[in-house]
Amino acid sequence: MSLNVPSRRLLRGAPALATATPTTTASLLPALQALTLSPNTPSTRPIHTTPSNQWFWNRNKKTDGQASLDQQLAGNQETRKSLVKSLTSRIEGPAIFEDEVRKTAPRTDQEGKHGSQQPADPRSLRGVSMARAHLARAADPDPRSRVRWERKMVMRQVQRGTNPFSREPQAAVIARTERQLTSVSPFLPTSTKKLVMLARQIQGKTVSEALVQMRFSKKKMAQEVRYQLEIARDTAIVARGMGMGGASAAAAAKAKAEAGADGGEVRASSDGKTVEIQTKDGKWIKIDDPTRMYVAEAWVNRGKWRGKRPDYRARGRLNMKMKPKTSISIVLKEEKTRIRQAADREAKKLRQGPWVHLPNRPVTAQRQWYSW
Repeated sequence: MSLNVPSRRLLRGAPALATATPTTTASLLPALQALTLSPNTPSTRPIHTTPSNQWFWNRNKKTDGQASLDQQLAGNQETRKSLVKSLTSRIEGPAIFEDEVRKTAPRTDQEGKHGSQQPADPRSLRGVSMARAHLARAADPDPRSRVRWERKMVMRQVQRGTNPFSREPQAAVIARTERQLTSVSPFLPTSTKKLVMLARQIQGKTVSEALVQMRFSKKKMAQEVRYQLEIARDTAIVARGMGMGGASAAAAAKAKAEAGADGGEVRASSDGKTVEIQTKDGKWIKIDDPTRMYVAEAWVNRGKWRGKRPDYRARGRLNMKMKPKTSISIVLKEEKTRIRQAADREAKKLRQGPWVHLPNRPVTAQRQWYSW
């Protein structure tokens, strides 16, 4: 059995042949053993000693960036962590809410020794200083003048309160003794011409009577007005304490009615619990509870157009119909306000005296001929 192997392959596979020693059978033995080894036995070089890519040089040459990336990925754990951090970090600018998130986040021990006990940032989000001295300079620029003005107001209040000849302004008395509530509804899909009729219908009526009127009304927006009346009534009871009178309120109304004229606009009934007054439009009403709520004022407010729709006409003409929206405002007061107003009107009539259609003065500059 003969082995035919090219001498070039034997020379490349035998490292000992690189010397200048003569070629012998002992020197060729390692190369022959490498050729006869089993496939499972690892060898230092493959059988085909010729590089596989020598015929395609520089075909798939890696770039420097890719080579460095491969080197970093093949490095240790710290190198891989730094690479992942650089790849996942933000490259855009900071978020608009980054300051708020940073302020709301809890402080750690690394940020400060005291953790959450660190003092707050002395500046707000807009860069305004929140220091006490700076805020005092902005809110109280002249403290001496403020102290003088406060001292003057206290002295005036004490003087007017202790002076028997001083008189409290009527507006202050009304604001101190009477209650009211103003309620504004959201904009409703209707026009002012339609809603103003309902506003006029509930003016001057008690809340219960106005609710009955809106309940049985045929108008579409009557139910919306009824809902707004209920909201205003509940808010007045909870927030202002209106409509919660009792025997004390009835006794006060009786005393006020007896102080007025018997034949005027305020009359006290025989039972002593009901007061009869005449309203501004001439109607007589009976009041048994001075804290009963009534609709003192009601008006409508025009809003912006909520839309428009085309109205196709003859001969190719087109009109645009605008869709309006309107809100209603309601002012609720107690019956003690109407009692006071009726008493004020009666007192004004008594002060004015009888009405005379012509002035009572002598006639002068008379002559027997005409002056024109």
